[in-house]
Amino acid sequence: MSGAPPDPAQAATPVTPPEARERLVKLLDRECAVAQATEGRLAVLIVELRRVDRLHALLKGPSPATTMELVLERLGRALRPEDRLAALNDDQVCIVLPRLTHPSQAVLAAVKLLRALDRPLAYEGGSAILRPCVGVATLPEHGVAPGELLAAADISCRVAATREEGYHVYAAEDEIESEVYRGLDRDLDRAIRANELKLLYQLQEDLVSRQIVSIEALLQWTHPSEGEVDPANIVAVAERTGLLGALTFWMLNAALRVASGWRAAGPSAPRLAVNLAVKSLLDRELPEMLDQALRTWGVAPQSLMLEIPESAMIADAERSVAILTRLKAVGLQIAIDGFGSGFTSLASLKRFPIDVLKIDRPFVAGMLQDPGDRAVVRSAIDIGHHFGLQVAAQGVDRSEVRDMLATLGCDFAQGAAISRPMSEERLRDWWAARAVRP
Repeated sequence: MSGAPPDPAQAATPVTPPEARERLVKLLDRECAVAQATEGRLAVLIVELRRVDRLHALLKGPSPATTMELVLERLGRALRPEDRLAALNDDQVCIVLPRLTHPSQAVLAAVKLLRALDRPLAYEGGSAILRPCVGVATLPEHGVAPGELLAAADISCRVAATREEGYHVYAAEDEIESEVYRGLDRDLDRAIRANELKLLYQLQEDLVSRQIVSIEALLQWTHPSEGEVDPANIVAVAERTGLLGALTFWMLNAALRVASGWRAAGPSAPRLAVNLAVKSLLDRELPEMLDQALRTWGVAPQSLMLEIPESAMIADAERSVAILTRLKAVGLQIAIDGFGSGFTSLASLKRFPIDVLKIDRPFVAGMLQDPGDRAVVRSAIDIGHHFGLQVAAQGVDRSEVRDMLATLGCDFAQGAAISRPMSEERLRDWWAARAVRP
């Protein structure tokens, strides 16, 4: 799997329906038998095209078969001549990689397949990016029979849809995770439609003036049987099921509805901060979605800050920069959340149009006891200021931490030492008391 891509004339041969599944299963059955007899290895990969419906709309209605032919051709050129691939349905491709020498070859193949579909797919003047994900299962690690490998690859493909890398190698715990997600899939869709999600609000303080400068909206979902669902899992389920756009739209409108009340007080009112997933940032429709929500609630773009994960700086950086530049041009502010977790280079800080760095919570929480954490926080503050950025610390749960941050020159602080996350009702009471304060 290493080395230069194969010559197009020697690319892997695609198999198309209706004989696709039958021939692929026969091939897989034969190769499994050979691998077991020779103590060899093989891999099964499933590629899912999660934006194929949008592609059909944009490309003036080509048939699913036409779309799949384009996909199979491109994937085939990324594989070895002995590899085989077949369309399982309109949005899934199965690939068999026989005669491997090491499991890492399957991972390399997954990366190459993702790169092969990274460029827009075009037909009759339209274009769209498919946003593929790849599930990987290998023999003998994940099974020795075709059915076992196909099931493992399918499960790992569903997990891959929640991962920033876009691929995932099957692990034993994935089946349990997949079962949990399968139930949450249906419930999240219903919860968004029925307006059953909630937002909590946490205050951010200026460490010099001790005034509240920002209010962050935090996602909350109390599931009827599962209880509180971690926000990261909510986003992961939404990404895997195609609900991320609907979830982002709901969050923006719910938060801006609340913010429209305090923004009426004038320019001294705190700004609103809303978190965005990496894959929301990569959605070309995001600027239009934001513009519509801001207009609906009469909130000026300058009053809204978008917080994006630090990993956004490596996930399709070119498109991220382009979209963020568009958002900055209309006045929105941009913060990098979780700074210090290891993704960001100094070159990225220079390229990305950002305003605020938010230091990762674990470093802030440990800075009193751990000299290493304290050094990370001090360095993050110095780096941010060197690039002309403001710096915020999250997870400030003790007054001693807040005082040390102020001494180090940090601009803003957020955490239990300032306020715990509060409901919309409590926020309304806080705002009313603030409005009448002399």
